[in-house]
Amino acid sequence: MKKSLSQTFGICLSAAFLITACASAPAPQPKEPERQEEQEQVKAPQTPRKLNVVNSSVSASTEETPESLYAKKIQDITLSVHSYPNETVKGKAFSAPFSFKAVKSDGTPASGLELSITYPETKINGQLGFALANLTTDSNGTVTFIPATPSYSFNSEIRAYPSGDITNPEIQKLAEKAAVKAPYKVRTNRADKGGTISLLDFNSSGKPVLNDSSSSSSLLMCLMRKGFTRIGNADFSAAILTDDVSNVYKAAKALVGNNSSYLIFGKVTYLSPAEKNAEGKYSLTLEGNVTCLDMKDGSVLCQIKTTGSSTESTQSACIVAARKALAENLAQEINYGL
Repeated sequence: MKKSLSQTFGICLSAAFLITACASAPAPQPKEPERQEEQEQVKAPQTPRKLNVVNSSVSASTEETPESLYAKKIQDITLSVHSYPNETVKGKAFSAPFSFKAVKSDGTPASGLELSITYPETKINGQLGFALANLTTDSNGTVTFIPATPSYSFNSEIRAYPSGDITNPEIQKLAEKAAVKAPYKVRTNRADKGGTISLLDFNSSGKPVLNDSSSSSSLLMCLMRKGFTRIGNADFSAAILTDDVSNVYKAAKALVGNNSSYLIFGKVTYLSPAEKNAEGKYSLTLEGNVTCLDMKDGSVLCQIKTTGSSTESTQSACIVAARKALAENLAQEINYGL
C-alpha cells in the first residue's frame, strides 16, 4: 500500500522528535567510588595510637643528685657525743679525747662511716677560725679525737657530722640537722698577768654616767672571784665615747704603760627602762658591749655582747641586781676570751 506524502512526513517528524528527546534527556550517574570510601572510613573505628610509657621509678633512680645521695647516706644514722674532756687552759692540752658514736636505726654500730670534726683553732681580732678533721668510725661506730694544744682561749663548741660537701646549702642543712656538739672550753692564761677595766655606764635616758663606774666595779669583783689578780679599774670615758678602738688603746697606753697585759672596756646600756609589773615589782635588762685588747700591740682579743636581767621589789635594787647579773655573764666570757 502506498502511503501519502503527508503521512510519510508525519512519520519522519515523529521519529525525529523521539530521537531528539532521547538524546537530550540526562542519563543516570553512578555513585562516585571515592565518596563511598570516605563514608566507609568515617564509619570504620579508628585505630588507637601506640603510646610509649615511661617508668617513673626507673627514671628517678637514674637521676640522683648530690643532695639525695647525702640524704640517703645519713637517713639510717644517728650520732651522739660519747665523751668529752673537762675545760683546759690556753697552752695546755686537753686531758682526754673527744669521742663521738654513730649507730644505725637497728642499734648496731655504723662502722666505716666518715665523720667530719670541726673545732676552733685560731682567733684573729676576736674572730674564731675553725679547723676540720675527717675520721672514720671503728668497728664500734666510734671516733676519738685529740686536738692540738690550744694556743688561744675559747668558749665554743666542737661538732661532728657525716662528711659531705657542706658548701652545698642543701647538704649543709642536712649535715646541721644530723650534727652533734660538745663544749670546747679553753680558759685564758692571763688571769695572773694583770689588767685594766673601764666600763662606761649609761642611764635609762641614754646619757653617759661620767662620775660613776658601777658596772666596772661589779665586773672587777666577779673576775677576782674567778682567780684574776693584779687587776683594777681606770677611767677612759672620753675615749670610749668616740667608739674608736685605736683612741681607747692610745689613752690606756698613756695612762698604764706596760703595767697591764690586757684592757677590758665598753658600754653598758638599758635595753628598756625599769618597769613595774602587775605584781608591783620592777624588771630591767641591761646590755654590755665589751672589747678586750692586748696591751702589747692593741690587737683585739675578744668582743663580747651579752645581757643581765633582774626583777626586784624596788627600782634601785633592780638596777643593782641587773648590773651584777651582767657582770657575771661578762666575767664568764672574759675568762674564756682573753
